[in-house]
Amino acid sequence: MRIFQIINNLQMGGAEKLALGLHQRYLERDHDSILVSLAGEERGWTDKGVFSLGYATPYNPFVLPSLFDLKDELDPGRADIIHAHLFPAQLLTGLFGEFMPIGAQLVTTEHSTANRRRGTLFGRLLDRWFYRQFSGIICVSSAAASELACWIPEVSGKLEVIFNGIDLNEFSGKPSPQYTDRKTILSVGRLTEAKNYHTAIEAFSLLYTRSNFDLQYLIAGSGKQETMLKNHAIELGVSDSVRFLGEVSDVSSLMKQADVFFMPSAREGFGIAAVEAMASGLPVVASRLPGIGDVVGRDQHCGILVDPASPSEMSEALHCLLENEMLSWRMGSSAVKRAGTFSIEITTDKYLELYESLLKKAH
Repeated sequence: MRIFQIINNLQMGGAEKLALGLHQRYLERDHDSILVSLAGEERGWTDKGVFSLGYATPYNPFVLPSLFDLKDELDPGRADIIHAHLFPAQLLTGLFGEFMPIGAQLVTTEHSTANRRRGTLFGRLLDRWFYRQFSGIICVSSAAASELACWIPEVSGKLEVIFNGIDLNEFSGKPSPQYTDRKTILSVGRLTEAKNYHTAIEAFSLLYTRSNFDLQYLIAGSGKQETMLKNHAIELGVSDSVRFLGEVSDVSSLMKQADVFFMPSAREGFGIAAVEAMASGLPVVASRLPGIGDVVGRDQHCGILVDPASPSEMSEALHCLLENEMLSWRMGSSAVKRAGTFSIEITTDKYLELYESLLKKAH
């Protein structure tokens, strides 16, 4: 099977990790796989089967003509599947399929439960057009599927829920609990409004004032809110204990340093960083959102779900896990078992099954 994936860039967010992980497994299974990044690197091949258009932003007006030019270098016209991740790659793929004669089935993955287009008339018209171009729409959680079905009801019959997966070999459960006075809380994700770090830092400041431990809060990721968040930590008097690490390539090693994983998101389609933390044996404090609930579970066996608008509730949950070592250990052990259900191998199997089903329907 010839599979052609298109994504905005390959900075290490959840969608990017998934696309790259799928690409690597497709190659391992002897499929002809190409992953195209619209932005982020100089134009050309950056890895086996990975090609970058080299733009600074995927919104550059020359991106679409460059996609058409790929017929000479990559020949997407021979693809069986063209698979888009994220907007505007989804829109460009719809235009690509509309104006270039290809026989491929168009597929997209819906990675989120919300976006800025939803709730506006223009956004509805735009989304209605490009989602209808796809033969199959994969949703990373039941919440993502439900929200998209409400927004564009006419695509409901195309929706398929397939959870994201990770390479479980990269992460391993922690050893027996280490009883120390130094406790580390970890968050991983881009510094954007959706990740809700502003509220998380407020929660940490509340915890800091009541805890007997030497606390540190590590935040791995970059983004446009970095300066604002650093200033917020200064305002709250916790800047010495909140460390902004920027982009971290070896997340698995970082997980081994932590005692609790904290996902304070205001919006989250799935939460692949939470799966990585769970596979590492970390208990999780996460926002009470449908997408995250699919990952962590709602039975409180792997972590504690909290109101993303309540710093005090977040602080209380973090305090509970840090104060109770055995509860933390039990939740971490349960988390390892649950994470095993989110393997990239399982995800790849289900993606390929869907591709094959679409191709059979088309012939």
